[in-house]
Amino acid sequence: MYYQIEGYMNMETITFEEESLSVGDQAYPIDEVEQLRITNAPLFAVYGILAFRAGGRDISVPFPRSAIDKVRRAIHEFEHEQEVRRKNADKEARAVSGASAFRSQDIPEGKITSADAGQSQPHRHQHVDMDPYEEVKKLKELLDMGILTEEEFQAKKKELLGLP
Repeated sequence: MYYQIEGYMNMETITFEEESLSVGDQAYPIDEVEQLRITNAPLFAVYGILAFRAGGRDISVPFPRSAIDKVRRAIHEFEHEQEVRRKNADKEARAVSGASAFRSQDIPEGKITSADAGQSQPHRHQHVDMDPYEEVKKLKELLDMGILTEEEFQAKKKELLGLP
């Protein structure tokens, strides 16, 4: 995404990019820009006003009214990019917390006595008080996020469900 709205007279150039919104020489990182909107200029004015909040400050920048459609498209794409970044950040946070929660439930390798057979059997990653179907769902999420490979997922699923 790249939109540049040229100012005229004493108006500064506004530039929308994937990483930032710039007004003249001042760049505002995409993650700091909030409440991006077009506000009304005086009736019949030859300019519109782009208003937003960044770094805890309210900022208003005039732009040529002839560029209003371009500014609207730029705002739309800029906000879409912000939303994509938020969703990706949320996915990453869930992946990290999901992976660490999964690891914290694992029991180290060792022998666990089988009550049925009365003999020792080696087990890896025995889970305590966990529904195996819920565990498979968690594993599927990790697979979908790319944290586990298909082979790792299938092996763990078979182990959890007691399949051969």
